[in-house]
Amino acid sequence: MAITHEDKRELKKFFEAHCERFGGRLEDYFALQYLVRKFNCHTGDVGNQVAFGGKNDFGLDAYFLDRHSCNLYLYQFKWSEDYDLFKESMDRLNNDGMRLVFGKESVVPNKDEMLNHLKAELNEQPKIKRVLIHFVFMGDREKAENSKGLEFRKETLEKQAHLVQDFFDDPETTVQVEFLSQHRVPSQPVAPDVGQVRFEQHVITSSSDGIRMYVGFVPLMDLHAIYEELGAKFLSRNIRFGLSPENEPNRKIREALTAIVIKGTESPDIFPFNHNGVALAAQKVEIVDGGQMHLYCPRLLNGAQTISSLKAFLDREQNAKALKNHGGRLDAIRVLAKIIEHDPNSPFITNVTICNNRQNPVEPWNLRANDLIQCDLEDKLQNQGHVMYERQENAMANFSEDELEAMGVDISRAIRIRPLAQTFLAMQGEVLRMSKLPDVFEVQRQYEATFRESYLNANVRRIILAYKVHLSLRPALARMEEKLPEKWIPAFAKARNLCWALLLQGVFNDPNLPQLMERYAGDLKKPWEFNDYLRQMASSKVLPILRRILSHQDNAPKVKANKCEFLRTKDMFDTSMILAGKMYGWSKRSI
Repeated sequence: MAITHEDKRELKKFFEAHCERFGGRLEDYFALQYLVRKFNCHTGDVGNQVAFGGKNDFGLDAYFLDRHSCNLYLYQFKWSEDYDLFKESMDRLNNDGMRLVFGKESVVPNKDEMLNHLKAELNEQPKIKRVLIHFVFMGDREKAENSKGLEFRKETLEKQAHLVQDFFDDPETTVQVEFLSQHRVPSQPVAPDVGQVRFEQHVITSSSDGIRMYVGFVPLMDLHAIYEELGAKFLSRNIRFGLSPENEPNRKIREALTAIVIKGTESPDIFPFNHNGVALAAQKVEIVDGGQMHLYCPRLLNGAQTISSLKAFLDREQNAKALKNHGGRLDAIRVLAKIIEHDPNSPFITNVTICNNRQNPVEPWNLRANDLIQCDLEDKLQNQGHVMYERQENAMANFSEDELEAMGVDISRAIRIRPLAQTFLAMQGEVLRMSKLPDVFEVQRQYEATFRESYLNANVRRIILAYKVHLSLRPALARMEEKLPEKWIPAFAKARNLCWALLLQGVFNDPNLPQLMERYAGDLKKPWEFNDYLRQMASSKVLPILRRILSHQDNAPKVKANKCEFLRTKDMFDTSMILAGKMYGWSKRSI
């Protein structure tokens, strides 16, 4: 819901009526107005339950204790349509707020009157069955629910239920996190994701610290039904989506389905003998009558190949007469399944996911797919730049063109995590690290330096334009190679990343950069005009720098002996930028 002139007038009127008593800013009265309307109470009853003018709110700025329903409401309000504003508040609540409210401290530091008032009420030990943490704003709730960055933070917040349960000494106390819009009429609570499977011949085992795992056989179509219901969310904890349809395991799965369902040459009973099985995590597992199992917040950890291959098979054979006549064969197919009852967002499940995906090579960048910074980058690129960020390998291939268009993203291609890392490194001049990506993703210090938090605040078009240089790099380098003497070609092969980094600096030092972003950074297409622009930049600006470097008296002997590793160093990038400053007036630019 957009903020209307009527909303602004009402809030201003409410502010003017009560600001003398409570102080604070206009936006603070969004919280007070909301509490008065929702709980049908007077401003004097809830005025001390709102933080007015607080600079350090620990992620909370209002609360309401409903003793009748045994509910404790904790609030963060944003007088805005931008749900991204919740991210910083959720981080503060995760890092400090929950501990301060439900920890052992009797008084909150920094004289936070609202939180101290809350602590005083909680110390009376009221009976609480539910803690509802609501993030209220004026924008589109559905978009907030679909934000990967908010989803990550929401799951982290829900994990802190143990603090609440310990505080109230009640393991049945629940924590529910929601995003609400429209301050006049709060949205209805969102039901948790629940998947249903028929679990046959299962056994239960537990780890030493009590984590339970159910092992048994599940109908393949039950997993497909969960995927149809939850979509990409079902695969969100996997380190990648299904690999290429021409990948050998995928092809074999489709061939097995064809043999069983279409040709009838194999029995459905054979499938689990030839299939490795799947692994899932669920926040809660509930076994009900009739062999049914309810999975709360189910996430697939291993088996994306199977799910994507089944979907491809069904799409291909949807009109086949054999599929319609022999659907029972498909329903009869079972797969071996491990279902782990544990928080899908926990480090334990992350490790399980990695270990269960060893049948195909796992690259270091795959293991970073579900990091918070990657989720936030996906939000930024999709919402601000209207391009898809493929942090999970092959994610784009799992969406139809209609689905991609509905998401509002460029359907031509996606930004991929590995070349985006190289793009960031090229902008930073980290030429050596560009060729040592496994280290970048495995060494935390290097990883954080590459995927900088500051990039989340950058103009998204600068990121897209920089990435498009990577997409059009080959013709630019080919133009340079054409103009180099034969004796320098071996050295040029070692200078590829250096030239890439200099080409980016050339683009970002161009006086016409705003026009370039406006013209070329709205999508990921590769128009010939942009290719031609980069070829000219490469030959007229970068090539003269490279010639000076290769012919320098300190470097010429190394080039002649084909000892050119010096071209892959950050020192050489810095030297090149000094030359570029003298020759063209360039200075080092960033995203």
